[in-house]
Amino acid sequence: MTQTMTDILKHADAEKGALLTEIAATIQQKGFAHAWFTYLDKIVKLYHKGHRKRDKTITGRDLFALMQTLPELKNHFDSLPAGTVDNIEASFLPENKIPKWQTVAHEDFNEAIQELYVKNVSYWHEVTEADGQPVAVLENEVFQNWGRTVENIPKYTCFPRSKVAVQNIVRYAKTHNKKVRVSGYRHTWSDLYAADDQILISSLSLSVATHLPAQHPPIDPKNDLQGIKMVGTIEENGVTKGLCKIGAATTNEQFRLWATGENGDAPSGWTVPLNVIMVEITWGGSISAICHGAGLRHKTLSDLVYEIEYVDANGEIRTISDPYLLTAAAGCFGLLGVVTAVTLKLDKMTYTNMRPYKERLALSIPPPEGFKVPKGVDMSGITSEQTNRAWQKFVNDAENKFYSEWFWFAFQKDCWVNCWDNDGKAADSVPYPSKFNAKVQEMQEYIAELMSQSKLYQWLSPEIQTLIVASSAMYVMPHIPQNKPAIITPITNGLHFRRGIQNWRMYDMEWEIPIPARADDPTKPDWTICQKAWWAVIQVFYDRYNRDNKDIPMRLTMEMRIMGDSDILLAPQYGNSFGTCSIEVLTILTTPKDEWRDFLQEITSAWESFTDASGNPLNIRPHWAKEWEGLKIRNMDIVDYLKNVAYKDQLSKFKKIIQMIAQEQDFTLSDLQNRFSNPLIDNLLEDVFDNNSVMT
Repeated sequence: MTQTMTDILKHADAEKGALLTEIAATIQQKGFAHAWFTYLDKIVKLYHKGHRKRDKTITGRDLFALMQTLPELKNHFDSLPAGTVDNIEASFLPENKIPKWQTVAHEDFNEAIQELYVKNVSYWHEVTEADGQPVAVLENEVFQNWGRTVENIPKYTCFPRSKVAVQNIVRYAKTHNKKVRVSGYRHTWSDLYAADDQILISSLSLSVATHLPAQHPPIDPKNDLQGIKMVGTIEENGVTKGLCKIGAATTNEQFRLWATGENGDAPSGWTVPLNVIMVEITWGGSISAICHGAGLRHKTLSDLVYEIEYVDANGEIRTISDPYLLTAAAGCFGLLGVVTAVTLKLDKMTYTNMRPYKERLALSIPPPEGFKVPKGVDMSGITSEQTNRAWQKFVNDAENKFYSEWFWFAFQKDCWVNCWDNDGKAADSVPYPSKFNAKVQEMQEYIAELMSQSKLYQWLSPEIQTLIVASSAMYVMPHIPQNKPAIITPITNGLHFRRGIQNWRMYDMEWEIPIPARADDPTKPDWTICQKAWWAVIQVFYDRYNRDNKDIPMRLTMEMRIMGDSDILLAPQYGNSFGTCSIEVLTILTTPKDEWRDFLQEITSAWESFTDASGNPLNIRPHWAKEWEGLKIRNMDIVDYLKNVAYKDQLSKFKKIIQMIAQEQDFTLSDLQNRFSNPLIDNLLEDVFDNNSVMT
């Protein structure tokens, strides 16, 4: 340990000696994972004080030596057959997969990565940009999504820089009978992408979309699919909203920098009131997939759309701003065409009063009344008076907080609770996380990705694998006690409180469960449905583990957010007048796929049993962009359930509006199917595309 850290810090100043002693002691007492995440900030700071040679890296052999200092791991290695450790050491995290630490700061990193990918790109002389130059293209390039649940081979993967290029791509597709789909950071787990032998528009370069660790390039002024511009204001329910036109290829990180002024410009003074946590997502992608944030007062991102701009099936640029038409157009998976820009209704910037904390599992979201708590959940010392107070706090947070969210990391005694208001004072605001801490978070996530993909890690038992990643993830989450200052930062930062998520690939399933009315008072929400959904996952998790300690399909976390309903017809939150329990489970990619799929089905089967006070099944629906394909629900294939039960009423309204748009803009439903659909959408929207189908 000392030798390895000496190598890392050999050019740092004298404070390294005391730090080395402290790190070594912590590893012996609490283990490697705890020490690594505790001292990573200091290690990086000391590194940047030094003058190490540019080509020096932390090697796989160094990390292997560190891992062996954890007693549980060393015992595991000692028990392996002769020669196994040597093989692991030789293959564990080879040098070409270890990030060079100086790349965190060097400006030429992006340039080097661009060169790596661009050399394979050719130019499509049949399809040109606005300046007459050919569009960059890859032919028969294998496509994989970020979560590695989708793989196909489009005929063309193209990288347009202008709206004219998008128009020309669509016109080429029309002439050659091809279908066009779009990808950004590729975060959709379901197969909403281009099919084999069709056309994929990548709104980002491959180096940005697929390379880890993630890059965050600034807005390219030469790319008119990117950009942010205020275009006016409107009054909505007595509140002034800013109208902001955002290029579809613009990322959350670019918008965050624009909103906060952390890009060196003056702060814009405007923000979206809700968003996904990740900064690595494009606005075209988040709107098309009807993504959302947290907080009962908030709907989806698609509900913020004031106008949508797109290239239609004939290659023409169109816009829609009629609120009625937007209920279909602002959330239709790109079916109307290739989205080139969205104009959003923004709020004036406010500031978080953010005090996340860690609390006992049973005192964060208490178990339902009469629930048999599974073996493995620590209930020691918890009284009914405490759980009653905890329940009252949960209800208050769910109903009143600007943002409300809960995490439970597998096997952890505590939950992480992140519920806050936006009543912080601008004068007290600071960037959060700081630029340095954001880089640390990005590296933490990337190290976790490298570790979880390594042969060394995969030799460990599922239990130790889960304990390492879940404990480390829980450890790095902030805890702000009442006697410490709250985190006050622009809410744009608060919404993106964790950075680097892109650097650690995951499997992810999420469902939106409607909050029903209370049996004793139908004018009020029954929040016990959140208890039931939350503890159903914990029940399934521990039941499987208690039967077989190798059966641990959820190796990272469960997350629950409370949010409102939606006016978007195909939103999973549509019609949830009392609000929505948005709940998801995540695991690492090395989890056995059959175990993971079985776990998802078991959870879905538990949630499908939920009813309202009259005994009617709740209309639970999956997040379109997460994992849901192949599941069964209420004895139906999930696609049949979505078409014939969950969205039956909305689909008829959706078809009516799409027909109105098609008639007004001179194309047909068949044109949309032939130009912008794919096999999954063909199946989901079968009756929408059927000209002989009359939907009521």
